[in-house]
Amino acid sequence: MSTFFTSTNNSSFNVSLIWFGTAVSVAEIMTGTFLAPLGMKDGFLAILVGHVIGGIILYLAGIIGANKRCSASESINLSFGKLGSVSFSLLNTIQLIGWTSIMTIIGAQAFNKLMASLWNMGENTILWTIIIGLFPCIWIFSTMDFVSKINKVVMLCLLLASLYLGFGAVVSANEVVTSLDESMSFGMAVELNIAMCLSWMPVISDYTRTLKNQSTGTLSCVVAYCFGSILMYTIGLGSAVHYGITDICDIFMLSGLGVISLVVILLSTVTTNFITINSSSICLNHISNQLDVKYTAFFVCIISTLLAIFLSMEQYETFLYFIAATFAPLFAIAFSEYFFSYNIYHQNSLITGKNCLLWLIGFIAYELLIDYSTFIGITVPVMLAIAIINIFVNQLIGAKKFSLNKRY
Repeated sequence: MSTFFTSTNNSSFNVSLIWFGTAVSVAEIMTGTFLAPLGMKDGFLAILVGHVIGGIILYLAGIIGANKRCSASESINLSFGKLGSVSFSLLNTIQLIGWTSIMTIIGAQAFNKLMASLWNMGENTILWTIIIGLFPCIWIFSTMDFVSKINKVVMLCLLLASLYLGFGAVVSANEVVTSLDESMSFGMAVELNIAMCLSWMPVISDYTRTLKNQSTGTLSCVVAYCFGSILMYTIGLGSAVHYGITDICDIFMLSGLGVISLVVILLSTVTTNFITINSSSICLNHISNQLDVKYTAFFVCIISTLLAIFLSMEQYETFLYFIAATFAPLFAIAFSEYFFSYNIYHQNSLITGKNCLLWLIGFIAYELLIDYSTFIGITVPVMLAIAIINIFVNQLIGAKKFSLNKRY
C-alpha cells in the first residue's frame, strides 16, 4: 500500500516528531478549557488520569500495526472481515475529514481574531480557512527528505512556543475564577481526555507499521503524543481558569503573545491536518488500491476545506464523544482477539457477524451510559465489558488459537 512514509523517514524519532506535532493543536487547547470548572488542581489531575488511560489504549492500537506491519484498516480486517474493514475505512475517512475541517475552523477563527487585534484587519475568516486548509499541500507534494527536515524545524518551533504558553498559563492560574459556572464532573473531564486519545486510535497504525523498532518506537510515539497533548490541555485549562473565559480566540488575544500565537495556530493546525489527511487517503487506498495516495490526499484537503467554510463548532464536544462511542468497542474486540489469541483471523471472510453485533452493543452502551460516567470515565468500563464478552463467546464457540507472529 502506498503512503507518504517510506524507509527514509520511518525512524522512531522522525515518527515521534510527527505525533508530537499531532498533539500540539488549537483544538486540544480548546478542549482543555472545558475542564476549567474543576479548578486547576482537579482539572490537571483529570488530564493526567485521562492521558494515562488513553495513552495505554493508544499504545495497544499502535503495537498491532507495528507487529503486523499493517495499517489501521488492515488491522480491523483481522477481526471484522473484508466488508467490515471497508465499512470501517469509510467511517474512519468521514470522521477524519470532519476532524480536519474542525481543526481548520478553529485555526481560522483564532487566526482571524488575532490578525484583527494585532493589525486591525477586517473579517477574513473564509480567507484564513482557505489558506490554513490548503497549506498541508506543501507537505503532500514535497519529497520525503524535505518533509522530514521541515518537520524537525516545525516541531522545535512548536515545542518552544508551547512551553512558553504553558509556563505562562500555569503560573498565572493561581485561583479559580468563579465566572465559570458550567457543570463538569471529574469523570466527564477524564472522559474528554480519553476521547481525544481515542480519536487518534484509528490512525496510529498507519504510522507505527513503518517503524524499525516496533515496541520502543510505538511507545515513543505515544509518549510524544501524550506529552504534547497534556501540555495543550494544561495551557487551555490554566488560561481559562486565569481569564475566566473558555473562548480560545479571546484567550489567545488576552495572552499578549501576539505573533507567537499566530505561529502556534498556523503550524499546529497544519501538522495535525497533515496526519488526518494522510490517514484519510490511506483508508481510501485500502478500499481501492487503484487510487494514487497523493492525489487522494489533495482531494481530501479540498473537501475538508470546503466543509470548514460551511460547518459550525456547536457540536464539537458531541463529535469527540461520538468518535469514542464508535471506536472504543471496535478496538476492544480487536484487542481481545489479538492479545488473548482466541480467534482465527477473519481477513478472508466477507464479514464477522458476531463481532459486528458486539460492536453495536458496545456503541449503544456507550451512548446510554455517557451521562453516568465513572471516576475514570466510561470508555474503560465499556471496552473491558465488550472484550470480556468477546473472549467468553469465543471460548464457548471453541475458536482456535492463532500465532501472534503470523503475517499475512
